[in-house]
Amino acid sequence: MNILKRYESDDFDESYAFDDAEYGDVEESGSSKPFLVKAIAMILAVTGIAYGANIALTPSGSKVEFGQGYVTATACDKNGGITIIPYAGFINDTGTGKFSLDSIILENIDQACVGNDFTIQVYGETGGALDVSESATAAGGTSYVQFNLGRFYFQDSSTVTAIDKSYIDYDILTDTGAGSSEFTNNQSSIQITFDPDRTLSFADATVIRRITIQTNKH
Repeated sequence: MNILKRYESDDFDESYAFDDAEYGDVEESGSSKPFLVKAIAMILAVTGIAYGANIALTPSGSKVEFGQGYVTATACDKNGGITIIPYAGFINDTGTGKFSLDSIILENIDQACVGNDFTIQVYGETGGALDVSESATAAGGTSYVQFNLGRFYFQDSSTVTAIDKSYIDYDILTDTGAGSSEFTNNQSSIQITFDPDRTLSFADATVIRRITIQTNKH
């Protein structure tokens, strides 16, 4: 089964064989920014692959895998819940290569959720929320604060706004063009992309077991 979803990049090496048992010895890039060009080697729909631990999520006792998605209930969504689809990637960086949580897509969001703040967190088997990003507190990125959550304001059908200063991007995927009924049919979609400067601030995808969403009025 082809588990790789490859994206074009000037740094993507087509000779990189992810099924090679010696993949860990490939030449490292040495730079992690910009994330979408240098840090990520590929996006994976992960199905418990051989080189990582089983990174399936387990909401409500049922096994759900990266790239598959599962439905969760929130206070504002009254029409079947929101579908959460996490995506993992491999960061091929000097001495710190790892599987990372790169993005989460939220689908089938109820229009009643407009005007709400969303808080997203991820957890391992035990313990508190995992770090998912960071923010530089000094010029040149010499000092960082790490974040174990993402927070955004769902302002209207075509607008989402970050609430904190973490390096997380939020984008509306909903078709709001003329003739589209996605928003009015409670099918809005939002993409959350984690983009820290440093590899250590990405959540380790191999230990993630749960993703939570909390909503409250802005």
